[in-house]
Amino acid sequence: MNKRKIILGIIVIFLCYLFYWTFEPYSLNPFSNKPISQSQSQNNLNCDNLNSFRLKADSIVNSAINKNAFLATSTGVYSEKCGNWLSTAGFLNKGNQEKPTKNSQFRIASISKPMTAIAILQLYEKGKINLDLSIQNYLHEFAKKEKGDITIRQLLNHTSGIPHYKSDLGIFNFTHYNNCVKALEKFENRELVFKPGTEFLYSSFGYTLLGAIIEKVSGKSYQSYMQENVWKPANMINTNVAQTKTKVYIKLGNHFYRSPKNNLSYTYSGGGIQSTAEDLIKFGKAVLNYKFINPSTTELMIQLTNNENEEMEYTFGWDNWKSPKFGKVIEHNGVQVGSSSYFRIYFDEKVVVATLANNLNSSEEVRDLSIELSYLLLEMEKE
Repeated sequence: MNKRKIILGIIVIFLCYLFYWTFEPYSLNPFSNKPISQSQSQNNLNCDNLNSFRLKADSIVNSAINKNAFLATSTGVYSEKCGNWLSTAGFLNKGNQEKPTKNSQFRIASISKPMTAIAILQLYEKGKINLDLSIQNYLHEFAKKEKGDITIRQLLNHTSGIPHYKSDLGIFNFTHYNNCVKALEKFENRELVFKPGTEFLYSSFGYTLLGAIIEKVSGKSYQSYMQENVWKPANMINTNVAQTKTKVYIKLGNHFYRSPKNNLSYTYSGGGIQSTAEDLIKFGKAVLNYKFINPSTTELMIQLTNNENEEMEYTFGWDNWKSPKFGKVIEHNGVQVGSSSYFRIYFDEKVVVATLANNLNSSEEVRDLSIELSYLLLEMEKE
């Protein structure tokens, strides 16, 4: 009997050990015996009144990383007047303490949506799609729904009635889909939540449909179209669709745990892109300089229903609002297993900010860091 207890005890200890190292719990705090990688920044700001920006910005990033805001971060700000500043900090892989560089890719989650919206509007500019026709004109594979016809415009601004994930667990996917059209299988049999055009419901699946339309109309894969028409023109050399092998984490309390692998092929166009803060800065610059679409189409993309409204409104791929102090602001966040991200363009001020983290449950922290850094830049520019 004692022998059985000993064997059982050994098995329990082994399983506990296996569980521990599978999920690699690790706390980044001042009492940890592993030093935290601090801000490694590149300062390309060329305005005299911004000489002290790097010191202040590095301090802000270090404060966040030392408070367990995220495991690793890539962040940056850009000003049309003065240039850009980029920083990385923390650990990409806490097992071997790999530090991020400016070329390290992070999953950007729903920041993928503005890129997809721009791709759709490029096809609109070329006369290849009509925003107000039924999507079956371009995508006969997707059956019509009882509650009514869906248009591309409704997919862009989340008024189509296409459902979102059924629950938090709905974001997990273990099936690989070869393209966006094939990925429609994941939700094509679900009914609409409401009659198209009558309500608002944020839906990543709606953007999977937009990715499928891009593929059908262009005759290219989503990845190929984006590479040729969005990422390459903006010189976004470290941007592509996310790979399952990427090591990502979930933050619980002050600990970071390895996330289960999640295949993002079902939502490449809605949340499946990986990039860097530097590439997102380039993306923002290209939007401001009308490199992707012309000024009138850009205005269509970000036009508010009420131009005096300071409340946030979702336009074509963007959260959009008017700041009393800084004018038009367009932005998007990203929340996903293994990812917290935030991206903002101060359209009138010509300032861009992006912050990426490699763990879930840091969405407030990446937003706060982005806003603090961009406000610092905006205020110092005016001094």
